[in-house]
Amino acid sequence: MSVSDTAVAVAAVPAVPAVAAVAAVAAVRPHSAPLVRDAVPADYPEIRRVIIAAYLQYADLIARDVFSPYLADLLDLDTHARHGHLIVVEADGRIRGFGAFYPDASAQGLGWPSCWASGRALAVHPDARGHGVARALIAANERLARESGVPVFAFHTASFMTDAIALYDRLGFRRAPEFDFDMAAHYGGTGAAPITALAYLRQLAPARAACA
Repeated sequence: MSVSDTAVAVAAVPAVPAVAAVAAVAAVRPHSAPLVRDAVPADYPEIRRVIIAAYLQYADLIARDVFSPYLADLLDLDTHARHGHLIVVEADGRIRGFGAFYPDASAQGLGWPSCWASGRALAVHPDARGHGVARALIAANERLARESGVPVFAFHTASFMTDAIALYDRLGFRRAPEFDFDMAAHYGGTGAAPITALAYLRQLAPARAACA
């Protein structure tokens, strides 16, 4: 999906409050235990629907010329698959969550060292929140990082994603402000107010083995 395609999709949003927009794409709450599995190309349409449902609530919080390319970046599953490993979480037979694992964090172009691994584009359908989907995605990413032998697993989250920040704090991830960046500048927002992408990490190996 291109930035222009995303802009067209977002164009219908402004007159609709974010809460109402999310409710419009809501589905039945899951009751079964989350099932984590690898994504396949046939999953891509449903993954994109989950990402849009998860992130549409933020459309009113940031400038359109930042949100549109930001969403397009998240929806670029081909790029995520080319550089990483796509994971979905199912509940009641439906995809309720998604995340991309990057074994080489530097492939994201966000300033991470090449010897680290990273997570990207984590999304949980609004109706699946509170059912362990985000925790399952994070655990799967961290397991892949440990299996790949990297010393650090790291990721960014936006400063306006307060629920996600609270979760990462509860899970014991450490802030790494030296890797923060301005989302507005990164996505080319013209005159947009700065938006901080907050860096978090977990040390998987002793600091002395962090990077050769």
